[in-house]
Amino acid sequence: PAGYAAPPPPAFVGDHTVTIRFPVMSRPHRPARRTGMCRIVGAVACAAPLFPTHASAQVLSQYFPEIGRGVGETWVDSEQIRISREFQPQGLHLGGFKLNGDLNEGVGYIDNANRLPGGGQSAIISTVAQVGLISDWSVDRLYANASVSDLRYPSEGSQNQTTWTAAIGGYHDIANDRLGFDYSHLNLVQTPNTLGSFATIQPVKYQVDRAALSYTVARDGRFSLIPEGNITNFSFDQGARLPSAIGIAVPQTYRNRAVILESLTGRYHWTEAASALIMLRGTEIRYTHGLAGYPGRDSNGLALMAGIDYSAIHLIDLRVLAGYQRRFYRNAAYPDYGTPIVEAQASWAPSRLTRLQLDVQHGIEDSAFENVAGFTYTNLQLGISHQYQRDIILSGHFTFQKGEYQNTPTHLVGSILTQAGGDQTIFGGGLSAQWLMNRHLRLNLNYDISNQNVLGTTGKFTVNTVMIRVDVNL
Repeated sequence: PAGYAAPPPPAFVGDHTVTIRFPVMSRPHRPARRTGMCRIVGAVACAAPLFPTHASAQVLSQYFPEIGRGVGETWVDSEQIRISREFQPQGLHLGGFKLNGDLNEGVGYIDNANRLPGGGQSAIISTVAQVGLISDWSVDRLYANASVSDLRYPSEGSQNQTTWTAAIGGYHDIANDRLGFDYSHLNLVQTPNTLGSFATIQPVKYQVDRAALSYTVARDGRFSLIPEGNITNFSFDQGARLPSAIGIAVPQTYRNRAVILESLTGRYHWTEAASALIMLRGTEIRYTHGLAGYPGRDSNGLALMAGIDYSAIHLIDLRVLAGYQRRFYRNAAYPDYGTPIVEAQASWAPSRLTRLQLDVQHGIEDSAFENVAGFTYTNLQLGISHQYQRDIILSGHFTFQKGEYQNTPTHLVGSILTQAGGDQTIFGGGLSAQWLMNRHLRLNLNYDISNQNVLGTTGKFTVNTVMIRVDVNL
């Protein structure tokens, strides 16, 4: 993903691995600050994630920068650095670069490995490896990183999955401007407990390729502009095995598409700690495999957002963008629709050892798991982290997600594009403890629970997961 070298070990929620991200230093002379889910930089592995994200509708938000920020930046959390200074992995210095690595081995138990009503229980064996190389230059930045995750379920072998990611990017300063770039490739899987997904009896593999470019004008000035463009290609080359299909794999290539985004963000620094933001964003979605006899599903979208970015170092961080977005389908068979769009992140440190954080997102889903008319989503996460002792970090989190779906147009009912209207709701939470043994070794204990319904099934189900993990860092 753009802007990090070697991320910390993923947080486990069921079978989902989630990259924890750290926020960017928006101006060179300002201290680093936190703005929600954090992106990591170099060898700085955070002492403990404030909270893991649950199965998210916005799969790309786990890997790419927050909206309205430049491409290719490196990110850091000064508060987590302060808490865990003596336990920070050092990495290896190789000339003008720094090499960071992480190996995470875990075992655990899950009482519903299928993430479906009546799913079977199983042990979990997890292996995650990550490596990153980042430049240590006084100006400009270049990075490359890769990660692989393997999850095994001895009692439910159909749920076994291996995913991997790779990225390269950075930025180049041109006087007081900054050109940022990155390219990322993600090999991921879709599982039923993802908002916007549907019931499948085994994970569905897919790939994401994304290229992005941004140019920050007058990055040190009171007023700056950030034009950005990116293109993301989704490729589903594996069929989905549905419970109702009696083991037959239903082709998913009809979901292959390219998503093109272009945005212009204006930032006005009215004080050293506070900025005003306004952003205009356009979206074009073009499907690459049409279905014979059915109207095309291509669409265009437009969003306008405004907000604030405020940071009182080590005390309060607040970033709110809100506005309205609308999607226009090129074929009149599909109705246009719009909804408010919100991205809000707030954190508060009532003491130097405790931090609370709230993340809220709402909008139209443009991610990997939409179907025909898509859906609107709401995602809320609340977390708390406390340094119980110098080497022990305790944390907890609560998650609420909701998807609201439109009915498929009448002439498509009964086809592969059928999408029933209604709601999907996910509640989740968990507790974790991390023992920082030294710079290179840490022990993690996690418990997570979620309750939800899945499209294509009736009733709700609960998933409980317990994991113990050993993490080794360079």
